[in-house]
Amino acid sequence: MKQNLKSLLCLLSLMFFLIPKIHAQSGTIEIKGQVLSEADREPLIGVTVKEQGTSYGTITDLDGNFSLSVKNGSVITFSYINFSSLQYKAKEVPQVILMKENSSIIDEVVVVGYGQQKKADLSGAVSAINGDKIAAVPASDAISALQGQMPGITILRGSGQPGRESSGMQIRGFSSVNSTSTLVLIDGVEGDLSLVNADDIESISVLKDAAASAIYGARAAAGVVLVTTKSGKQGKPQVTYNGYFAVNTPGNMPERLPAWEEQAMINEGRMNSDGKVEWNAEQTSWVGNPNFNYRPNNTNGRWDLFQATNWVDEGTKDYTTQQNHSVSVSGGSKSMDYLISGNYYTKNGLLKFGPDDNSRWNLSSKINAKLNKFVTLSTNIRYLSTNISQPSFGSEGILSLLYSSRGRQPIYNPQEDNSGNIYNGDLQSNAIQLMKEGGEDNSKYENYTGQIALKVDDLVKGLHLNLSASRSSGYYSQSVERRTLIWYDRLGTGIRSQANNPNSLYKQKNSDFHDLIEATATYNLNIKKDHNLTFLAGTSYENYRKDQMDATAKNMNSNDFFSFNYYDTSIVTNTELGDAISPWSMMSYFGRFNYNFAEKYLFEANIRYDGSSRLASDKRWKAFPSVSAAWRVNQENFLKNVTWLDNLKFRLSWGELGNGAILGLYDYIPTISDSQSGRPATYIGEKWYYQSQLASKEKTWETIQTTNVGIDFGAFQGRLAASFDYYWKFNDNMLSALQLPHTIGISVPRVNVGSLKTWGWDFEMSWRDHISDFSYQVSLNISDSQNKLVKYDGASVIGEGNVSLLEGYELNTIWGYKTQGYWASRDEYLQYKADHPGYKSFNDGKVSGGDTKYLAQGEPDHQIGVGGATPQNSGDLVYLGNSNPRYVYGINLSAQWKGFDFNVMMQGVGKRNILIDVASIAPFYNTYQMPWTIHRDYWTEDNQDAYWPRLYNYSNNDFNFKPSDKWMQDASYLRLKNITLGYTIPVTKKYIQKLRVYLSGNDIWEHTNLIKVFDPEVGNNVSRNYYPFFRTWAFGVNVTF
Repeated sequence: MKQNLKSLLCLLSLMFFLIPKIHAQSGTIEIKGQVLSEADREPLIGVTVKEQGTSYGTITDLDGNFSLSVKNGSVITFSYINFSSLQYKAKEVPQVILMKENSSIIDEVVVVGYGQQKKADLSGAVSAINGDKIAAVPASDAISALQGQMPGITILRGSGQPGRESSGMQIRGFSSVNSTSTLVLIDGVEGDLSLVNADDIESISVLKDAAASAIYGARAAAGVVLVTTKSGKQGKPQVTYNGYFAVNTPGNMPERLPAWEEQAMINEGRMNSDGKVEWNAEQTSWVGNPNFNYRPNNTNGRWDLFQATNWVDEGTKDYTTQQNHSVSVSGGSKSMDYLISGNYYTKNGLLKFGPDDNSRWNLSSKINAKLNKFVTLSTNIRYLSTNISQPSFGSEGILSLLYSSRGRQPIYNPQEDNSGNIYNGDLQSNAIQLMKEGGEDNSKYENYTGQIALKVDDLVKGLHLNLSASRSSGYYSQSVERRTLIWYDRLGTGIRSQANNPNSLYKQKNSDFHDLIEATATYNLNIKKDHNLTFLAGTSYENYRKDQMDATAKNMNSNDFFSFNYYDTSIVTNTELGDAISPWSMMSYFGRFNYNFAEKYLFEANIRYDGSSRLASDKRWKAFPSVSAAWRVNQENFLKNVTWLDNLKFRLSWGELGNGAILGLYDYIPTISDSQSGRPATYIGEKWYYQSQLASKEKTWETIQTTNVGIDFGAFQGRLAASFDYYWKFNDNMLSALQLPHTIGISVPRVNVGSLKTWGWDFEMSWRDHISDFSYQVSLNISDSQNKLVKYDGASVIGEGNVSLLEGYELNTIWGYKTQGYWASRDEYLQYKADHPGYKSFNDGKVSGGDTKYLAQGEPDHQIGVGGATPQNSGDLVYLGNSNPRYVYGINLSAQWKGFDFNVMMQGVGKRNILIDVASIAPFYNTYQMPWTIHRDYWTEDNQDAYWPRLYNYSNNDFNFKPSDKWMQDASYLRLKNITLGYTIPVTKKYIQKLRVYLSGNDIWEHTNLIKVFDPEVGNNVSRNYYPFFRTWAFGVNVTF
């Protein structure tokens, strides 16, 4: 069999290079040798050995051997995927050639808009990463795996719920106060990176400045991410399996108090607020007593319940599981290559009962066929399906109940109970029964993408033509069955709690398609070797349409059978129907010009001319240009002798980008509505309609001007590499809501009168080297972004807490009060008032020892408050900061020794402040919201240095928890994002080409000053329905046949 494979490789060699039958004998020599990997001295199969500047060449056989006749004095090149290329003069080719694996091969050639460029020739800001680094992380999706990998990219995570972990990404901060979304193109077709099979990814390029992004014009304001998927490679069929099984444990989350301790705190809170306890000392002592944990209350028909239930333990799992399995088959010849892959991923959630999971399927087929020496036809077909299931009450709603329900309340009623329900719901909805019997919420999304491309290369030397067409079709369905649950008193006569009343069935279905047709022509021209010019011209047409219908039916005929055919139709409000149609089209023309002189002076210009059906005819067309230049100083003669310097390049770029995400759908046309909140749908039996908003005929594109200055540095034969960029961008045409009085009587569209300034910097540095068989790599990246809302039609109102839009300030500011610990007693408070006439704090009539001491700004002769609620007249409010992350960083350490590989990645945010929803941190803010273990350190006369104020039955009064410097949280953090240890097992190459096993941990540790019940990546104003993030340990296998 080995001999047959050798013959096949020889045949492929002949086919690949079309070696003619007759080769000039005079002045030729024959070269022979063996190509090995420098790391392990293993033979490299299929290395391309070629005489430079000709088509003469061959490839190495199964033992890495080659033989080739070449001209005397020629240059021989050796190239192999993921290895650094080599060159030798024909007479100097050694018998054994050692090729060095280049783990950063993606840094040599990067994918850019409508093409590829050498990293050395880039004049814009582009970051790139190899897909293998993404697939190596046992993350829930490819977006999460990107976190901390590249500078300038912030990955947003808001929840640990399976299928809803990632909420997107942000490139270089804010570009607008309005909706912006990063444009993600998967092989040129817009898609969702969180749903891509990570094992299919060849590389990811992030276009960060206008020079790199302007070729995408009106949709590039928030940056562009180009995902290139893997293709087949020349050679025999190869089967690859990558899979892992993982165990997840919840990270930071609330911990419940023992029921008896909780009851003592309830009593103390009631005494402080009302002057009397809820239960006397004897009743309180019964809580948790296994011999006496309930008794009938004959005065109210209820049970007195004294049990001890840890609702979090009873309703959540100690661990969950996650698994991922990918299989691909690839191969090909000179004339055709193919890759077929499949992936299955599933993750179980934290809830112990009922549905709480996510599963995903991916299938893809990619074929490239060279029809002749000029024409290549490619097809790319992808399918994905993702399912998310949760209780109808919502996974986060269930968790809120588990965090809050009273510990003395049992899950089940006493056996003597006559309510008709075995589950107890005396003081709250029973989370356990809601999970088991409250119904389900199931959603499914499917997407089919088909793409065909025709490429014509060198029909005219240097000219490359590309024509592609694609359709992406999505199908979404959701079904929510809400079963009514009612909890009665012990006699079955009075309702104590209820959920999902009335019962209902909700269904939503939508389908969409996105068509894209593109044509490009690229012409490369070299003049006297030193003058290199590239011209690109292209056009594209996009057409999108989404059709959606949804319906709700209430009061089903049965609590166990859900159908739109069986519910009470006699009541009009039992039926709710809705539909929506979302169509738009866009036509574009674009071009690019590249020039470099002797690989030393680089220049690039881009322009895109976009027209959108979303705007009025006289406003819909806009041109988005960019220019950039670079100087490779190390190529200058005066640095030729500086042998340790590999690269020194200065870059400068400017351009304009557009934001079309906020444009709306045909709101330049007056439209009518048929409903209004709080109003009946008919008047005297007749349906009524009205115009709810003025048409926005003057609306046009938001335009962001971006400037970037950068420097690239490399030294010591590729060991050291660094890059620094400073950027600033202005959105001077931002759509803003007008500050008008409500008496105008109609909604007013947003107008292009706003202005936002954003600025910041990115830095990355890496070092790699080897000592004998030991190789190691170290890298660091860090970035920062700031902003200022220059103009927003006079938005100048502030209040307690978060203020998202405020002229003259950054976005998402936080305003609150200055504090000075707690009052020692009510007498101290009254004395302070007497010493400062006019001073009055919140909850004035009941302020006592252990209540927050708020400081007046200026003379303390007034009631603490917001004043005129403006920055100029803010009363006692002070600016406390903002919730935007700053100094986002990642640190990566990798090493390889013989068959072992090891990787550690740290990731974090250097500065971020948030507020927490008052109901989350204030025990008894509502009577049913119980304290957690973090609340043990509360103020008493014997503990006056406590973190928390005195216990109090607040009943929605936040007087001790007003937004202030006391409660603003430091959400900066350092996280051990990933640690992986792998080993490549030596195997015979007869059946298995590679076998690697590994153990990997993800999100396994963090350091933060945030209170320990929440993950530091939570959103601002996080509430009690928080779904904790997971810590993941995975065991995986990579095998290639």
